[in-house]
Amino acid sequence: MLTSLQTLPRVVLIALIAVAAPGCSKDRSYPVYRENPAPKDALPIVIRVHDAPVDVPVPKVLVSYEIDPLCLPAIDNYEGVQYAPQRQSVVFPVQRVSKTEFTATVFKDGMEVADYYGRGPCNWTPRFVQASFMMDVEGRPIRVAIPAFFPELEDKALSTTYVEKALRPLIPGQTPERAGIWPDSQFQKIPQGQHSKYFPIEISRKADGVIR
Repeated sequence: MLTSLQTLPRVVLIALIAVAAPGCSKDRSYPVYRENPAPKDALPIVIRVHDAPVDVPVPKVLVSYEIDPLCLPAIDNYEGVQYAPQRQSVVFPVQRVSKTEFTATVFKDGMEVADYYGRGPCNWTPRFVQASFMMDVEGRPIRVAIPAFFPELEDKALSTTYVEKALRPLIPGQTPERAGIWPDSQFQKIPQGQHSKYFPIEISRKADGVIR
């Protein structure tokens, strides 16, 4: 009898876990977001790499879009979390102009506006362009991902990011390892005497067919 009483809490705990498990493992399925099959709002860009310490490969260029949160399903979980995907990226073709210069045409309307959740059309806002280089440092691949935010490209027409020439990984052991980057605002805070340790990568927009 004593043994039964001692094991009762464990039995109750197991029962509670069994009851709670279905709620925790609730299957969530969401519609597949679609790319715009006929985008029109083009933004031609040019990417320039200056004084890189290694050969520069052709970058992968993508645009990250954010969905209008008002069209997403209502939050009905106790965590108060919106689990529906809120961002989507689209990859665009890149052309090499020279060893260190590349061009691409990205689109602001790269995602299809549609009624994905039965709550009205879901609009998309482009947040940033990203040029991602997989550089080879003595046989060790290291990823250099350079973002350019749309407001910066539209207002200033140019976004400059700096990378340390040593191409040391931000977090050693990643696969692949990723280099640290510094936007221009942070780079200007680095002592002038250390600026030569970094190389810039520029993403700029074109106007009237002219590269800025």
